[in-house]
Amino acid sequence: MTQIDLSAANTLEKVSEFAQLNVGSYFNFIGMGRKGNRVTANTDEWRGKLTDMQTIHMKRNKIPMIFGIDSVHGATYVDGSVLFPQSINTAATFNPVLAQGLGKYMARDTKAAGIPWIFGPTLDVTRHKHWPRVYETFGEDPTVVADMGAVVIEHIQQEGIAACFKHFISYSDPTSGLDQDNSELSSYEILNYFMPPFKAAVEADVWSGMGTFIALNKVPLAANELMHRGLLRGDLGFKGLMVTDFNEINLLQSRHRVVKTTLEAVELSMNTTSYDISMVPSDDSFIRSGKLLVAQNRLPEARLRESAFRIMKLKLKLNLFDVPVPGADVVSQLGDEASQLAALGIAQESMVLLKNQDNVLPLTPEKAASIFLTGSSADSIGLMCGGWSLWWQGTYMSDVFRLGASVRKAMETTLGGPDKFSYYHGFDTDGLLVNNDGKAGDLETAKALAAKAEYTVVVLGERAYAEFKGNDDKQPLPPGFLTYVQALKSTGTKIILVLVEGRPRLLNGMAELAHAIIFAGLPCEFGGQAIVDVLLGKVNPSGKMAMTYPKTETSINLATPYYKRTTSYCVKDGATFDCPAEWQFGDGLSYTSFTYSNVSISTTSLTYSATESNGYTISVTVQNTGLIHGQETVLLFGTPPATRVNAETKLLKRYTKLSLAAGEAKVVTFSLSHQDLGYYSNDIGHGLKKDAPSGIYTFFIKHDTDCTATSNPLCMALHWDNPTQASFNPTSTSNAVASVDNPAATSTSVSPISMNLIVGLATGVGCALVLMGIAYMVRQKKQQRRRGGRRRANISDDDVVVVMESKEQRQQDAVLVGGPK
Repeated sequence: MTQIDLSAANTLEKVSEFAQLNVGSYFNFIGMGRKGNRVTANTDEWRGKLTDMQTIHMKRNKIPMIFGIDSVHGATYVDGSVLFPQSINTAATFNPVLAQGLGKYMARDTKAAGIPWIFGPTLDVTRHKHWPRVYETFGEDPTVVADMGAVVIEHIQQEGIAACFKHFISYSDPTSGLDQDNSELSSYEILNYFMPPFKAAVEADVWSGMGTFIALNKVPLAANELMHRGLLRGDLGFKGLMVTDFNEINLLQSRHRVVKTTLEAVELSMNTTSYDISMVPSDDSFIRSGKLLVAQNRLPEARLRESAFRIMKLKLKLNLFDVPVPGADVVSQLGDEASQLAALGIAQESMVLLKNQDNVLPLTPEKAASIFLTGSSADSIGLMCGGWSLWWQGTYMSDVFRLGASVRKAMETTLGGPDKFSYYHGFDTDGLLVNNDGKAGDLETAKALAAKAEYTVVVLGERAYAEFKGNDDKQPLPPGFLTYVQALKSTGTKIILVLVEGRPRLLNGMAELAHAIIFAGLPCEFGGQAIVDVLLGKVNPSGKMAMTYPKTETSINLATPYYKRTTSYCVKDGATFDCPAEWQFGDGLSYTSFTYSNVSISTTSLTYSATESNGYTISVTVQNTGLIHGQETVLLFGTPPATRVNAETKLLKRYTKLSLAAGEAKVVTFSLSHQDLGYYSNDIGHGLKKDAPSGIYTFFIKHDTDCTATSNPLCMALHWDNPTQASFNPTSTSNAVASVDNPAATSTSVSPISMNLIVGLATGVGCALVLMGIAYMVRQKKQQRRRGGRRRANISDDDVVVVMESKEQRQQDAVLVGGPK
């Protein structure tokens, strides 16, 4: 089936034309100019537009179209919805419970606009820190990404709309660091670092997925049979719908140059992948190519049946036949207090305190009387939101956001007015001096204000960008940033840096100039309040870095994740390289202090048994030894024997977040098994298997624990014996989500249907076939009455019963469309 960009169907006449061509899906946002302070369509406009489109499609074809959109961190393009912090912030909370709110309210507010399908969450595991989509990810750890992604998926789909994992697979590790560049990965890396989040998504019963533009190991994902059919459909058993990324199939010709024509591109992709919908996005070329390929016997009938089945099943799950434009019942909830509090909660818990020399923070009331606030991001909501915020590329503006406040406005509200502190804009995101009116600034004015203040809060960071538009930015922040901070430092004021950025931009010595540093990421609308709450001590920071923050811009430093690092070195192919990090994965301070003690493991020796659980536990006591309440994320890492193939320096195994009153202690017990010793070792496409060779496995608490010392009370050793070196089947991926059965994918016979019908349903042509029949409608209406009219999420394969009419089959009453079981 073809998916058309809404900009190509911007009139009802164009929609009618596409309906006649039997296009079955659309995506993207309603284009509009600025209307006062509003730049996105409201729910009335969205629902009106989609109702008109569905009316045309239902009248013409009796089949609802399905509309999808990039709701990245909230309902991105719906006026009045709450925009949450970006995913990198959610990861920094290390609190999957908070991710529930992201999924729930993002889905609810998207549905309020009448849209049933979200292109998210992003399950790419961050690697190269220049990649412009780092902020869309849940960081660089496979377990954290898997946990957060699965929770978001479950809470999107609990609202009755479809989640869509993306981008399958390896998109986040371009060898150059540039968006849409290709990647080179070993099978070990694919299976052990990049696959687990997608495995968790399948276990969470995700309804759809999206591919990616790039080539993996020189094979474009748009034609990668090993990844699509071997790994995704075979090893992972994914049965949902797959959609291409933007124009992905056509890139086989225009970018990858593996075919000469569009027709050959469609032929290659459809014969090697499991894509069901092609995001073309502006014409019917995919439909025309599909018809021709079938007519020439270059596209098998069985391949199209699979896609037809999956497309129809998703539309049934979403109940689009009965309610083509869902969400009327939640329109009034848009932007409600519950969703605002959920976004604020993530913003507050995602603040990462990285430096606090002399306990300069928090700025208690007596300190707050002498504050100078300045910086490129100090008075902009847009810069705190980044890309995918009202516009694809985001904005620097504040007045177009319905909710929240900039750091400057939040500080005014909290302290009781603008006269309670001094403010000067100082510089823009290019490092150029700017005054409060947006004109050329004056460094001497800034220095004079800093000289009068004991504490200078410099809020700085990146411009807004999305996707490849962020490729051109250099990794170091502009030189003007450092010049400005150095000038302020020379006055004797204490510098407090707040970093508002979607990826780790190099600081070039600014960190050494600061008394305190907060990594704020992209906390969006409620980020201003969250930053001020942490600065003034109303919130005790509890975030931790979900990725490494490199200090130099060598390629290996930017591209190496924490599990291939020691304190100051990167490890690659058995060699070590100098890789200084500004901050490590897991770094993050608090205004209180915590001690770890009584670390124990339930057994120090374990022998593999195919019939036993091979379980063991690790316990630790954590105490808040400070004077105020605090939250602490307890991180448990594991290290395999150094002799094991591709051994990581450490890898996160479990984590949990504690809330502790002053003086309170709690015992944390992690349950593990041989699964946590093993690594995926199978050939892709032959079923997932793990190996865990015999040897000494080390476990330790806290990210900065050194187990190479003679003795460290936070380290434990497990002597593991696997006498026959037996492989074993893996269990559930996710640490935060309950296990879900993941039966192996099998196939089943399909009822014979005319080729015209099958081609249509899979490419869009078949939407001309009238899906209206008595058998289907009677069954659906009876079931719907029993459910009180609710959505049909639990659609079985046998439920996909349709009646199809065509010139050749007008007398046919019903046809059972079979599909993968």
